[in-house]
Amino acid sequence: MKILITTCGVGIGHASRELTLALYLEKKGHSVEFASYGAGLHFLRKNHKTVHPLPNMNFEGNNGSVDIEKSVKNSKDIPYTFIKTMYKEARIIKRIKPDIIISDSDYSTPYTAKLLKIPCYIITNDLTFGFSDSTDIQFIKYFEKSIEKLIHQISKNATKILIPDIPGTITIPDKLKSKTEFIGPLIKAPVDLTKDELRRKHNINVDSKVIVVTVGGSEFGKLLIENICDISLELNVDTIIIFTGLELDPSQFKIPKTNKTIIIKQFSYNLVEWMRLSDLTIALAGHTTTMELISIKKPNILIPIKNHKEQQKNIQRIKPYKISQTTMIDDKEKLKNMINTTINKTDTIKINSDEYNKFIKYNGCKKAFEIIEKKE
Repeated sequence: MKILITTCGVGIGHASRELTLALYLEKKGHSVEFASYGAGLHFLRKNHKTVHPLPNMNFEGNNGSVDIEKSVKNSKDIPYTFIKTMYKEARIIKRIKPDIIISDSDYSTPYTAKLLKIPCYIITNDLTFGFSDSTDIQFIKYFEKSIEKLIHQISKNATKILIPDIPGTITIPDKLKSKTEFIGPLIKAPVDLTKDELRRKHNINVDSKVIVVTVGGSEFGKLLIENICDISLELNVDTIIIFTGLELDPSQFKIPKTNKTIIIKQFSYNLVEWMRLSDLTIALAGHTTTMELISIKKPNILIPIKNHKEQQKNIQRIKPYKISQTTMIDDKEKLKNMINTTINKTDTIKINSDEYNKFIKYNGCKKAFEIIEKKE
């Protein structure tokens, strides 16, 4: 089959998990092309995939915070962008003629697919919202209800809704339950090499205290990186490896030449390897990142973007595994103390085996493939 995958391009979490799924589908003999925008587009191109550009959409904000009011005020362009995206998608679909379409949190695609009579599967880890919780402005609360109603209506028209997580982890609206199936996380197979073997592979001292910092593909992570750089000489660690992501230029972070602790990189084709070799990973609380951290049982500090309701949900979702701590993105002092308190006891932080055993029963790529093959 020929498959078109469209992904939300805000950050790289959506594109990253769909790349993992695409590689699995290609091994099974299917051909896959992508459509995305923003960070998702850049990430997929970096991974040498055929990807068609879509109109850009993004949140407004800075300093590690989503500005809900400004984002909603600027949403007057959403109807135009939605129609423009549908037009672009329709042209792509007519040109490449896919047998099925997979849409990861990109809600114009299911509507376009319905009009063109092509089966469409939605992949999402959030079917409820809550972004208006951070404001008392009634217009924003009304706007959220309207958007949620629209997305639920669009989702009802999909062939199936696939949740890349294990059952019971997110709330499914009653009207969508019959269409929805939990398939398990869409993540790469576990890294075979041990922490020490990975350190030798990447020329990192096996006896060093190492933290890895990643902000995925989000510009909102700039403040976290700046804070880590500011406190770096006060941390009881030997090496700090920072991944800025493709949306941030590493050269903008001014690190004194006398600071030999920090290694700053923009991108890795296998970030999970770097997280695995760390003693402690510090990351923005994206869903795909939380799934990867659970899979490698890595002690971590997860930091939500301010006013990003989904990331707050992700932190609650990982709590039962007992490997995570959290702090606010702008609390530099608490972050410093948390790292210094944790770094010397990471060997004693053990994942909740009952929860982990439930988690590893699921193989999201395999389950998605089976559903798509049957055209359920």
